[in-house]
Amino acid sequence: MRAGASTGLVAALAACAQKVQSSATDKSLTADTPQAEIGPLPAPVVARTKFAMVGDSITKASLKPLTAALQQLGYTEIKIEAEVSRRIDFGDGKAEPLSGVKTMLKMISEGVSPDVWAIAMGTNDVGKYPDAAAYGSLIDEMMSMPDAKVPIVWVDVYNPNQLPGTKIFNLVLRQRARARGNATVLSWFDLASNKKSKILREDHIHPNPAGTLVFADLVSKALA
Repeated sequence: MRAGASTGLVAALAACAQKVQSSATDKSLTADTPQAEIGPLPAPVVARTKFAMVGDSITKASLKPLTAALQQLGYTEIKIEAEVSRRIDFGDGKAEPLSGVKTMLKMISEGVSPDVWAIAMGTNDVGKYPDAAAYGSLIDEMMSMPDAKVPIVWVDVYNPNQLPGTKIFNLVLRQRARARGNATVLSWFDLASNKKSKILREDHIHPNPAGTLVFADLVSKALA
């Protein structure tokens, strides 16, 4: 073979080898490309650390176990305002406890801005209003106070002394929660009305020591 032909053949083989290597490298890059890079990444999970609650004597009795349960969930800013005989929209804080509406308004004005609001109100209101529309107005007033983006957890009521009003209130509460959106109703009624559970004091309304743990568990599980 002539020298010129040999040189040309070597050059052609080198070019061919370079082309094959380049092709293999491209295939390797394609195979190694993660599928996650093709679409948008999932949104990061934001931990909730701030909790605020307005309640009556049932919440007040359960304050210690509820606070402990919230801390176990990672809540570091906990603000719970609970008072005996508190009603939703009645009470100026003088002759009677400050109402739930005014309490929440005061908390918001003081800069309380939680990741989730909890409400446990209504036990002292059932039986004192004429119909479902009146209960709906009470519930709407309180549910409209937090920013719509902030979730609400509302614990329903059990008052055996006002059972018809209790059932109407709880029904309307669920209707109003669905209408608001971003709201969850927890059934204290189901737990407290179960005679086998034995979680109430002799008045059949307030939780006994075991009942306070059940109440705290009800709220904390919903948040978890």
